[in-house]
Amino acid sequence: MDDTTGPPAAGEHRRGDDHRPVLLLTCSGISHTGQLTTLTGNSIRCQHPVLVTRHLRLTSLKRPLETELQADEYLIAVDGCEECCAKKRMDLIGKIPDAYLVATREGITKRGMEEPRFDEIEGLSRAIVRWIRKEPGDDDPHA
Repeated sequence: MDDTTGPPAAGEHRRGDDHRPVLLLTCSGISHTGQLTTLTGNSIRCQHPVLVTRHLRLTSLKRPLETELQADEYLIAVDGCEECCAKKRMDLIGKIPDAYLVATREGITKRGMEEPRFDEIEGLSRAIVRWIRKEPGDDDPHA
């Protein structure tokens, strides 16, 4: 099994020569998949502080999104479902993320208001970490 959520190593590998700090933006809605993005972001931030320097929850912003985003960060946006709340907000301000994932496209089934399961958090975490660690020119980190 490929353990992409293990403890961070010193100088942990990230996107080839791209050493910008990583910002993880999650939709963090109230549904199952929205809660899943929040829990996954929190988990990755704790397990991989070298890989992910900031985690912003779209529903908990204290300032406008355009003020929160910094130009020198590698932005990974994660939506829980096909509603694409984070993507819609980024589109409104003209921001294109460096990477974009949707939990339901990563094999997660939206289950109403149920609590996210540990295996779902781990699965989405692995998908996000694969994107962070992918090599330049690698169009499909799922391979």
